[in-house]
Amino acid sequence: MVLVGGLSAIGASADTRTVAYVCLPSAPATATASPDLTAALSGPASATPSEAVTLTWTNQQPSGADEIITAPTEIATTDRIVIVGDLVVSGPGSSAKKTIQATATGTPDQGIPSGSPVPLPTLTAVITPTATGTVGVKADAFTLKVGPADGTPETWYDCSLSTTAAANTSPASLSIKVSPRTTRTVYETVTAQVSQTPEGGAATGGGADAGPDGRVFILTGSALVLAAAGGGLMLRTRRRAVRH
Repeated sequence: MVLVGGLSAIGASADTRTVAYVCLPSAPATATASPDLTAALSGPASATPSEAVTLTWTNQQPSGADEIITAPTEIATTDRIVIVGDLVVSGPGSSAKKTIQATATGTPDQGIPSGSPVPLPTLTAVITPTATGTVGVKADAFTLKVGPADGTPETWYDCSLSTTAAANTSPASLSIKVSPRTTRTVYETVTAQVSQTPEGGAATGGGADAGPDGRVFILTGSALVLAAAGGGLMLRTRRRAVRH
Protein backbone atom coordinates (compact mmCIF):
# COMPACT_ATOMS: atom_id res chain seq x y z
CA MET A 1 0.00 0.00 0.00
CA VAL A 2 1.22 3.52 -0.75
CA LEU A 3 0.14 6.73 0.91
CA VAL A 4 0.65 10.31 -0.20
CA GLY A 5 2.86 12.25 2.22
CA GLY A 6 6.02 14.39 2.81
CA LEU A 7 9.47 14.42 1.18
CA SER A 8 12.59 12.27 1.19
CA ALA A 9 15.08 10.58 -1.06
CA ILE A 10 17.67 7.90 -0.43
CA GLY A 11 20.07 7.29 -3.31
CA ALA A 12 18.85 7.95 -6.84
CA SER A 13 17.17 6.08 -9.67
CA ALA A 14 16.06 7.36 -13.08
CA ASP A 15 14.63 6.15 -16.37
CA THR A 16 14.73 8.29 -19.52
CA ARG A 17 13.21 7.07 -22.77
CA THR A 18 11.32 8.17 -25.86
CA VAL A 19 7.61 7.56 -25.43
CA ALA A 20 4.86 7.88 -28.05
CA TYR A 21 1.89 9.91 -26.84
CA VAL A 22 -1.41 10.87 -28.45
CA CYS A 23 -2.71 14.30 -27.36
CA LEU A 24 -6.38 14.95 -28.05
CA PRO A 25 -7.29 18.66 -28.26
CA SER A 26 -9.88 20.68 -26.40
CA ALA A 27 -10.98 24.17 -27.45
CA PRO A 28 -9.24 26.40 -28.25
CA ALA A 29 -6.88 23.63 -29.43
CA THR A 30 -8.20 21.85 -32.50
CA ALA A 31 -5.45 19.59 -33.84
CA THR A 32 -4.47 16.18 -32.49
CA ALA A 33 -0.76 15.82 -31.75
CA SER A 34 1.13 12.52 -31.65
CA PRO A 35 4.60 13.47 -30.39
CA ASP A 36 7.40 11.18 -29.30
CA LEU A 37 8.23 12.82 -26.01
CA THR A 38 11.48 12.32 -24.15
CA ALA A 39 10.07 11.23 -20.80
CA ALA A 40 12.24 11.01 -17.69
CA LEU A 41 11.08 9.60 -14.36
CA SER A 42 13.38 9.83 -11.36
CA GLY A 43 13.24 9.13 -7.65
CA PRO A 44 15.08 7.34 -4.85
CA ALA A 45 16.62 3.94 -5.44
CA SER A 46 15.68 2.85 -1.92
CA ALA A 47 13.50 3.89 0.98
CA THR A 48 12.28 2.72 4.36
CA PRO A 49 8.68 2.07 5.44
CA SER A 50 6.71 5.20 6.43
CA GLU A 51 9.38 7.44 4.92
CA ALA A 52 8.09 9.72 2.16
CA VAL A 53 9.98 10.06 -1.13
CA THR A 54 9.69 12.49 -4.04
CA LEU A 55 9.20 11.48 -7.68
CA THR A 56 10.07 13.79 -10.59
CA TRP A 57 8.65 13.46 -14.09
CA THR A 58 9.72 15.55 -17.09
CA ASN A 59 8.52 15.53 -20.72
CA GLN A 60 10.58 17.16 -23.44
CA GLN A 61 9.09 17.94 -26.84
CA PRO A 62 10.79 16.60 -29.99
CA SER A 63 13.12 18.96 -31.83
CA GLY A 64 11.46 18.43 -35.23
CA ALA A 65 8.53 20.43 -36.56
CA ASP A 66 6.14 17.49 -36.79
CA GLU A 67 3.82 16.23 -34.10
CA ILE A 68 4.66 18.95 -31.59
CA ILE A 69 2.21 20.05 -28.91
CA THR A 70 1.63 23.63 -30.01
CA ALA A 71 -0.14 26.61 -28.48
CA PRO A 72 -3.49 27.26 -30.22
CA THR A 73 -3.36 30.86 -28.96
CA GLU A 74 -0.65 33.10 -27.54
CA ILE A 75 0.52 32.31 -24.01
CA ALA A 76 1.29 35.50 -22.09
CA THR A 77 3.92 35.80 -19.37
CA THR A 78 1.07 36.22 -16.88
CA ASP A 79 -0.51 32.90 -17.87
CA ARG A 80 -0.03 29.63 -16.04
CA ILE A 81 0.89 26.37 -17.75
CA VAL A 82 -0.47 23.52 -15.65
CA ILE A 83 0.09 19.78 -16.09
CA VAL A 84 -1.70 17.10 -14.09
CA GLY A 85 -0.27 13.63 -14.70
CA ASP A 86 -0.99 10.07 -13.60
CA LEU A 87 1.64 7.89 -11.99
CA VAL A 88 0.75 4.21 -11.63
CA VAL A 89 2.24 2.89 -8.41
CA SER A 90 2.35 -0.83 -7.59
CA GLY A 91 3.62 -2.80 -4.61
CA PRO A 92 4.82 -3.82 -2.23
CA GLY A 93 2.70 -6.89 -2.86
CA SER A 94 0.93 -7.99 -6.02
CA SER A 95 -2.44 -6.52 -5.02
CA ALA A 96 -1.22 -3.08 -4.00
CA LYS A 97 -1.73 -0.85 -7.04
CA LYS A 98 -3.06 2.67 -7.35
CA THR A 99 -2.82 5.80 -9.49
CA ILE A 100 -1.67 9.05 -7.92
CA GLN A 101 -1.47 12.50 -9.43
CA ALA A 102 1.69 14.42 -10.18
CA THR A 103 1.33 18.15 -10.75
CA ALA A 104 3.31 21.01 -12.26
CA THR A 105 2.71 24.73 -12.69
CA GLY A 106 4.93 27.08 -14.66
CA THR A 107 4.94 30.52 -16.26
CA PRO A 108 6.83 31.39 -19.45
CA ASP A 109 9.78 33.78 -19.29
CA GLN A 110 8.46 35.43 -22.42
CA GLY A 111 5.27 35.31 -24.44
CA ILE A 112 4.75 32.17 -26.56
CA PRO A 113 3.19 32.90 -29.97
CA SER A 114 0.34 30.84 -31.33
CA GLY A 115 1.60 27.72 -33.14
CA SER A 116 4.81 27.52 -31.07
CA PRO A 117 5.72 24.50 -28.90
CA VAL A 118 4.26 24.61 -25.42
CA PRO A 119 6.95 24.31 -22.72
CA LEU A 120 6.07 21.43 -20.42
CA PRO A 121 6.95 22.08 -16.75
CA THR A 122 8.37 19.35 -14.54
CA LEU A 123 5.85 17.31 -12.56
CA THR A 124 6.42 16.12 -9.00
CA ALA A 125 4.62 13.71 -6.71
CA VAL A 126 5.23 12.25 -3.28
CA ILE A 127 4.62 8.69 -2.12
CA THR A 128 5.12 7.00 1.23
CA PRO A 129 5.68 3.22 1.18
CA THR A 130 4.18 1.54 4.23
CA ALA A 131 5.67 -1.95 3.88
CA THR A 132 8.91 -3.57 2.82
CA GLY A 133 9.31 -4.83 -0.73
CA THR A 134 9.61 -3.25 -4.17
CA VAL A 135 7.55 -0.26 -5.32
CA GLY A 136 7.12 0.13 -9.07
CA VAL A 137 6.23 3.49 -10.64
CA LYS A 138 5.17 4.19 -14.25
CA ALA A 139 4.49 7.54 -15.92
CA ASP A 140 1.12 7.42 -17.65
CA ALA A 141 -1.34 9.97 -19.08
CA PHE A 142 -1.32 13.71 -18.44
CA THR A 143 -3.51 16.75 -19.09
CA LEU A 144 -2.15 20.09 -20.29
CA LYS A 145 -3.99 23.23 -19.15
CA VAL A 146 -3.33 26.93 -19.74
CA GLY A 147 -5.01 29.99 -18.26
CA PRO A 148 -4.56 33.32 -16.51
CA ALA A 149 -2.90 33.44 -13.10
CA ASP A 150 -6.06 34.73 -11.45
CA GLY A 151 -8.46 32.35 -13.18
CA THR A 152 -9.16 28.69 -13.86
CA PRO A 153 -6.92 27.23 -16.58
CA GLU A 154 -8.56 25.63 -19.61
CA THR A 155 -7.76 22.11 -20.75
CA TRP A 156 -5.93 22.22 -24.07
CA TYR A 157 -4.78 18.61 -24.50
CA ASP A 158 -5.42 15.21 -22.93
CA CYS A 159 -2.33 13.10 -23.63
CA SER A 160 -2.16 9.33 -23.23
CA LEU A 161 0.27 6.57 -24.16
CA SER A 162 -0.14 5.54 -27.77
CA THR A 163 -1.64 2.12 -28.38
CA THR A 164 -1.11 2.20 -32.14
CA ALA A 165 2.46 3.46 -32.50
CA ALA A 166 4.97 1.07 -34.01
CA ALA A 167 7.58 1.83 -31.34
CA ASN A 168 8.22 3.72 -28.11
CA THR A 169 5.12 2.42 -26.38
CA SER A 170 6.79 1.55 -23.06
CA PRO A 171 6.36 4.25 -20.38
CA ALA A 172 9.13 5.69 -18.28
CA SER A 173 9.33 3.64 -15.08
CA LEU A 174 11.46 2.92 -12.06
CA SER A 175 11.64 0.65 -9.02
CA ILE A 176 12.20 1.60 -5.40
CA LYS A 177 13.45 -0.99 -2.92
CA VAL A 178 11.82 -0.58 0.48
CA SER A 179 13.83 -2.11 3.32
CA PRO A 180 13.67 -1.86 7.12
CA ARG A 181 15.66 0.93 8.66
CA THR A 182 19.13 -0.17 9.68
CA THR A 183 19.80 0.25 13.40
CA ARG A 184 23.18 0.52 15.07
CA THR A 185 23.87 -0.96 18.49
CA VAL A 186 26.26 1.00 20.68
CA TYR A 187 27.96 -0.79 23.56
CA GLU A 188 29.23 1.20 26.54
CA THR A 189 31.49 -0.12 29.30
CA VAL A 190 30.44 1.02 32.77
CA THR A 191 32.69 0.57 35.83
CA ALA A 192 30.68 -0.14 38.98
CA GLN A 193 31.41 2.06 42.01
CA VAL A 194 31.27 -0.11 45.20
CA SER A 195 31.01 1.54 48.61
CA GLN A 196 31.85 -0.84 51.53
CA THR A 197 33.28 -0.24 55.00
CA PRO A 198 36.03 -2.81 55.69
CA GLU A 199 36.06 -4.74 58.96
CA GLY A 200 38.89 -4.19 61.43
CA GLY A 201 41.51 -1.50 61.24
CA ALA A 202 42.71 0.13 58.12
CA ALA A 203 45.36 -1.78 56.23
CA THR A 204 48.18 0.78 56.31
CA GLY A 205 50.98 -1.67 55.65
CA GLY A 206 52.73 -1.17 59.02
CA GLY A 207 52.44 -3.06 62.29
CA ALA A 208 51.38 -1.57 65.66
CA ASP A 209 54.01 -0.14 68.03
CA ALA A 210 55.25 -2.82 70.44
CA GLY A 211 54.30 -2.08 74.15
CA PRO A 212 54.77 -3.85 77.49
CA ASP A 213 53.45 -7.36 77.82
CA GLY A 214 50.31 -7.61 80.00
CA ARG A 215 51.92 -10.28 82.15
CA VAL A 216 54.51 -7.80 83.35
CA PHE A 217 51.78 -5.65 84.90
CA ILE A 218 50.22 -8.68 86.58
CA LEU A 219 53.52 -9.88 88.09
CA THR A 220 54.44 -6.39 89.24
CA GLY A 221 51.07 -5.96 90.95
CA SER A 222 51.38 -9.33 92.66
CA ALA A 223 54.88 -8.46 93.96
CA LEU A 224 53.63 -5.19 95.37
CA VAL A 225 50.79 -6.97 97.18
CA LEU A 226 53.15 -9.56 98.66
CA ALA A 227 55.61 -6.88 99.69
CA ALA A 228 52.91 -4.93 101.44
CA ALA A 229 51.69 -8.03 103.25
CA GLY A 230 55.20 -8.96 104.32
CA GLY A 231 55.88 -5.47 105.61
CA GLY A 232 52.73 -5.58 107.69
CA LEU A 233 53.73 -8.90 109.34
CA MET A 234 57.14 -7.55 110.20
CA LEU A 235 55.67 -4.50 111.88
CA ARG A 236 53.31 -6.64 113.98
CA THR A 237 56.17 -8.91 115.10
CA ARG A 238 58.23 -5.93 116.25
CA ARG A 239 55.35 -4.51 118.26
CA ARG A 240 54.88 -7.79 120.13
CA ALA A 241 58.57 -7.97 120.97
CA VAL A 242 58.52 -4.50 122.49
CA ARG A 243 55.53 -5.31 124.71
CA HIS A 244 57.22 -8.38 126.20
